[in-house]
Amino acid sequence: MTTDIILKTLYDLFDIEKILEAVLRIIVILLGSILLYWVVRLIIKRLFSITFRPKRFRIKNLGNIKKRQKTIEQVILSIWQYAIWVVAFLLVLASLGINVQTILAGAGVIGVIFAVGSQRLIQDFLDGFFNIFEDNLSVGDFVEIDGVEGRIIDIRLRDIKIKSWSGEIHIIPNSKIGHLINYSLDHGKAIVEIRIAYEVLPEKLIDLLTSHLEKMKAGNPNILTTPTIVGISKMGELGYHIRISCETMKETHWSVQRYLRQELIQLFQRHGIPIAENRIRIIDQRMNLRE
Repeated sequence: MTTDIILKTLYDLFDIEKILEAVLRIIVILLGSILLYWVVRLIIKRLFSITFRPKRFRIKNLGNIKKRQKTIEQVILSIWQYAIWVVAFLLVLASLGINVQTILAGAGVIGVIFAVGSQRLIQDFLDGFFNIFEDNLSVGDFVEIDGVEGRIIDIRLRDIKIKSWSGEIHIIPNSKIGHLINYSLDHGKAIVEIRIAYEVLPEKLIDLLTSHLEKMKAGNPNILTTPTIVGISKMGELGYHIRISCETMKETHWSVQRYLRQELIQLFQRHGIPIAENRIRIIDQRMNLRE
């Protein structure tokens, strides 16, 4: 008898049928939103997988076009993700009997409160928009941002993701992007300095280098111009520094610098050119006295 009374009381307090109906509607809304999100996502990715190359235009750099398409694709997907979940949230509220029109009518006041409380978020959106609009960043670019160096793997309106050479993923809000170096926008320059002992005459060294610069260029396809001898860049306690530079393909100046150093060391070893190093010379004064 007591159990029947409790069940009757619960039934009076809660309309089980309405609760189940509301839960079912929420499940349908969520599943439908997830399905719609993935369908539209696939359509967007399919559209941007096509490279637009009108025949009447002579497009030279196809790689830049693909990177630009990938960047815009990531931004559109980010906007679509925000939009679908906001709509799903409003539909869930409506299914629970909440007047969504009242919420939308008060969106102006809510927007003001939201703007005051989330200035950084808005700043992230604005900075991200301008970085993309001005083509400062693209997916696939190799960049250095405030000491973080790596390749951009994702760009969103709020942040970007950078994967460093050792595998770490750095997530940087757009409003936190300060000093930016983009190595992918133009050709690079390899600069190499090597220290030579003072007993080597600079004229002799420059003549030797000049006769081998063309061979160095031919040995590496990433070198665009024949290496140039800039000259003596510094004079130290152990020797003088000779500087060599050349233009390289995008994102290859690091490997070209390693290549040039290796070639220079081998060249100096073959011709007996000593590289300046720390040496301690001990003179036995007793031998001088015996003589």
